[in-house]
Amino acid sequence: MKKKEIAIYFTLLTIIFGLSIFAGYQTAKSHPEQAKQFINQFSSEFGFIKLLPPIIIFAIIFLNNSIKAFIAMILGLFFGLAPIFFVFINGYIIGIVVYVVGLRMGLKKVAMMLIPHGIVEIPAIILACSYGLWLGRMFFRKVTGEKVSIRNCINLAIYYYMKTVVPMLIVAAFIETYITPHIA
Repeated sequence: MKKKEIAIYFTLLTIIFGLSIFAGYQTAKSHPEQAKQFINQFSSEFGFIKLLPPIIIFAIIFLNNSIKAFIAMILGLFFGLAPIFFVFINGYIIGIVVYVVGLRMGLKKVAMMLIPHGIVEIPAIILACSYGLWLGRMFFRKVTGEKVSIRNCINLAIYYYMKTVVPMLIVAAFIETYITPHIA
């Protein structure tokens, strides 16, 4: 796994993420009632989390992010489609949230709710998905006849995931649980 190659995937996915935030924001702006319904449904389904002790909230946030990022990375084997989709959907939802919650609380408040943990969490997710794109490329090379050990590639991706992404997600979950609520 070459750092330069991962950096290219990271940059590509960051651009996709940014564009998807814009797309989600514009969609919410064009269809505000549906966007509000989406956010209200999401809030009603997961609102109970606020009532839990902080250590449980931390565990839920960490496990949710780490499991989803891991799955997106591993599913990258299928030509990198899952990581791209995962990044796009997450950005799109953030765009909707920014628009809807921004109407209620203002964009400054939304930024204070997202930036403290997002500054670590988003790069961690994009990095995991970059490893997924790399796995997709390795799988493509294998399918086209090159001698590539997919097992070794998966092991390498998991190694870097555990070494880099997991610690970042721990930090992000800590910030989201214990710091963001006080800042926002």
